[in-house]
Amino acid sequence: MGHGRIDQRRIELLPAEALSEHMREQWPTIQSIARINRTRAHIRAGQISKTQTETAYLIMSLSKPTPQEVLKLNRNHWRIEIMHRDKDVTLGEDRYTNRSDYAPRNIFTLLSATRTLLKRVSKSPTRAIEIMQDKRENAISLIADEYKNAFL
Repeated sequence: MGHGRIDQRRIELLPAEALSEHMREQWPTIQSIARINRTRAHIRAGQISKTQTETAYLIMSLSKPTPQEVLKLNRNHWRIEIMHRDKDVTLGEDRYTNRSDYAPRNIFTLLSATRTLLKRVSKSPTRAIEIMQDKRENAISLIADEYKNAFL
C-alpha cells in the first residue's frame, strides 16, 4: 500500500513443458513460465474509487524459480526501465546523435551524474528540474557540494 493505492500480485509458475512443442522449438532456452496477475485498487477519501487488473507473462531460462525470486526479478526490471525513462524522456538522451570518439560515453556519464544529482533534490527528476530552474543558485550549490564530497 502506498501512493493512495493497494497493489496485490499473484504469481503462477509452470515448467516449459506446459508450452506447445512449437513454442519450445522457437525458444529452446525456456525453462519456466510465470503468469503475474496484478490488481491495483485506487483509494480516495478512504474508499476504493477504481480497480485495475493486469496480467503479465514471463518466459525464463531459470529452471525452478521460486515465486519470490520471480517477483524480485520482475520488480528489479522495472527499476532499470525507470532509469532509462528518466534518461531518455526527461533528459533527452536519445536525441544525442554524435557517435564519434568518446562522445557517447561522455554523454552517458554526464546524464548519469545529472540523474543522480536530480534524485537528491526530488524522487521525480521532472520535479527536481522544475525546482532547479526556479533557483539556479541551488543547482550550482548542489554541484559544488558534490564536488567537495567527491574530491576533498
